[in-house]
Amino acid sequence: MKKKILTTIISSTLFVSYGLYSVNAMAQTDSVQASANSESLKSEQVQADWHNNSKMYDVLAKAIVARMTDEEKLKMLVGAGMDPDKDTVINLKASVNGVAGYIHGVYAPKRRLDVPALKLADGPAGIRIDPTREGDSQTYYATAFPSGALIASTWNPDLVHEVGEAVANEGKEYGVDFWLAPGMNIQRNPLNGRNFEYYSEDPLVSGMIASAMVQGVQSKGLATTIKHFVANNSETNRFFINAVVTPRALREIYLRGFEYAVKESHPWGIMSSYNQVNGTNSGERADLMTDILRNEWGFNGLAMSDWFAGYNPIDLLNAGVDVIQPGGENLVVPGLGDWGKYVVEGYKNGELTKATLDRNVRHIVAQALKTPSAKNYPISNNPDLKAHATLAKQVADEGIILLKNQNSALPLATSQSIASFGITQINTLKGGTGSGDVHPDHVTTIIDGLAKQFPVNESLASFYSDYFEANKVITTGGLGVSKIVSCTEPSVTDLGAQINGAAQNSDVAVITLGRVAGEAADRKAGRGDYLLSETELGLISSVSNAFHAQGKKVVVILNIAGVIDMSEWQDQVDGIVLAYMPGQESGDAIADIISGKANPSGKLAQTIPLSYADVPSSTTFPGVDENHDGALDHQYYNEDIYVGYRYYQTFNKEVAYPFGYGLSYTSFDISRTKVLMNGLNHRHPRKGVLLKTVVANTGDVAGKEVVQVYVAAPEVKLKKPNIELKAFAKTRELAPGRSQRMMLEISPQTLASFDPAKDQWIVEPGTYQVYVSQSSDIRSVTPVEFVVRKEIVVENTTPGALALEEGVTAASFVTVAE
Repeated sequence: MKKKILTTIISSTLFVSYGLYSVNAMAQTDSVQASANSESLKSEQVQADWHNNSKMYDVLAKAIVARMTDEEKLKMLVGAGMDPDKDTVINLKASVNGVAGYIHGVYAPKRRLDVPALKLADGPAGIRIDPTREGDSQTYYATAFPSGALIASTWNPDLVHEVGEAVANEGKEYGVDFWLAPGMNIQRNPLNGRNFEYYSEDPLVSGMIASAMVQGVQSKGLATTIKHFVANNSETNRFFINAVVTPRALREIYLRGFEYAVKESHPWGIMSSYNQVNGTNSGERADLMTDILRNEWGFNGLAMSDWFAGYNPIDLLNAGVDVIQPGGENLVVPGLGDWGKYVVEGYKNGELTKATLDRNVRHIVAQALKTPSAKNYPISNNPDLKAHATLAKQVADEGIILLKNQNSALPLATSQSIASFGITQINTLKGGTGSGDVHPDHVTTIIDGLAKQFPVNESLASFYSDYFEANKVITTGGLGVSKIVSCTEPSVTDLGAQINGAAQNSDVAVITLGRVAGEAADRKAGRGDYLLSETELGLISSVSNAFHAQGKKVVVILNIAGVIDMSEWQDQVDGIVLAYMPGQESGDAIADIISGKANPSGKLAQTIPLSYADVPSSTTFPGVDENHDGALDHQYYNEDIYVGYRYYQTFNKEVAYPFGYGLSYTSFDISRTKVLMNGLNHRHPRKGVLLKTVVANTGDVAGKEVVQVYVAAPEVKLKKPNIELKAFAKTRELAPGRSQRMMLEISPQTLASFDPAKDQWIVEPGTYQVYVSQSSDIRSVTPVEFVVRKEIVVENTTPGALALEEGVTAASFVTVAE
């Protein structure tokens, strides 16, 4: 019976992502009409099944912990170290070279104890383990999927669910138990070094994409670990920086995506972040790790620290971090020494109680029982890498964003010859550096992908290949876990007569620009990073002048970790393709977009501003050095709730490309939008607002469109952004002339705003305007309306949680307010 219950839960969880809690985005054909009542009943049953299954493992864990000695329990609270002797990892059934860490198990046959050690693997673009092993001819490559920023740009949770299933297949076949992903911090500022790992500037997109990923992975029996909890929105001095954020901004922006993911997908793990939040390390805050995470949201998994996070192991454990990683010597906090010994001493002197010890170990054991190691899954070391490569390209095809296509510069006929410029065509960036790196068996470069579908200028390709071999520099970066290959961009002088010759002999110019980023460092606002270098500007200018003089088009491909400035150069080119970091199939996916083999349907999950100075956090990122010790110590979240498009829309700031934007080779019309049901005025409102709209392909190419629902809420007690995304859905592929009816639900929980004065999520009374749009630029959209007659208290929360430090007020640092 237990196995049957578990199977039911796994097969049903995907619905929850669109159902009871947050948003129902059921794509419907003209011939299918769903019942909102029946779908809600299904969602409730799924939640009930998950609850029963969770209780079952809790009961088993309680029985196991009751038979453990205190010594065995204490070992389980601290990891085995960064690279331990495998014999020191307690009850390690099978080792996996290159995992990031371990959680000790316990083995005592006479007491019927056999909980295996757990193996924890990075990273957000796939399973990161060592691809080769000394003395072993077999290889252990994993699929390098597109980076998180590009995955979110698909706006397609169903596709993301498939990625999760593929990741789980690789993790299980290689012997991994926990995947240390997905990363889902908010892209507060475009210079965050890890934005490529994260999904969006918007918590709904972040939460729904993460939920789909978690459900996909866990549906196949591998654990996920959502991270980094919370406000890890920069990398500079990340171990010690203090994020100073109002409780409302924390609730509505930075915690909200995590809340969606916890309530929707029930991740088996969560990872605390390095930084402080309002004066206390995130993992050492009981109001965050226990009151909010467990008591409010119902999280029932295990909580681990980030690697070397926190300042006092006992404070972490008491606050609600169940296991401290990685264990061994603390390399960050001077004088702390070995964490395991510190915890044992803390238990002996009463700083860590038996009740807390048992609580934390129960959390660990309950999740350990679900893992492949506990279920004796037979390790084959033979995942389906071929199928996953196909999926990786499909995700890239659907996530790559067409930003500009002047006079239909794209797609190109495959008979057209391409002159390909830019060193990144050779040094193609599949992903970022650090723990987010993955080791695939191949990476298709951009020039190789183009050459498969187009005639390319061989002379120019040879020039770049030779230049790269002569000038590349290989370093070990990203905390020593990834190899970084860099190469300067050849100047116009280096290119000599290549540009003019190519303009004479080739039909189209393609210029690839690259930007790498990674863990432990933020990007810079200056030239060569956020701004193009003088060399890059010179290349665009020279190539554009030469090709335009011949009446030929110029297209730029952006193979970048995060947003860059567009204003200086975008008017000089005819087309711009934003590929972010498309994974191991980069070249083939980009070529698919250039040729039209794939019709672009990616949409921006972050705004591209006109200039970095327009970013509301530009004056406070990545922080300030207030004690003048040479290290940043505080980062003031001066824009409060007005992050990303919330700011640009509310304060009428023009942008280069709005949130949610992306072009297609066809055209779509959204019409007949109507409010079908408003359940918010019932005495005990559990239902929200149900919308219907129709999307039609009005062009001559098959394609997909993303329907985005933005709501303008009345202001009674609380100021609000002009609009906020409250639902979204992606159509199936629509043939020319075909249409699809879409049903989208906005629940009370998703509609609510946080009232810090009363520690409540509330829906305020008044008239709400709903804009069903193709981006956050709603100027041409006619809204529909619904009315809420009285204030709805959706949820009461922990009084005073995450309060600002004594002496700090919002007025002292918030500079963006209506």
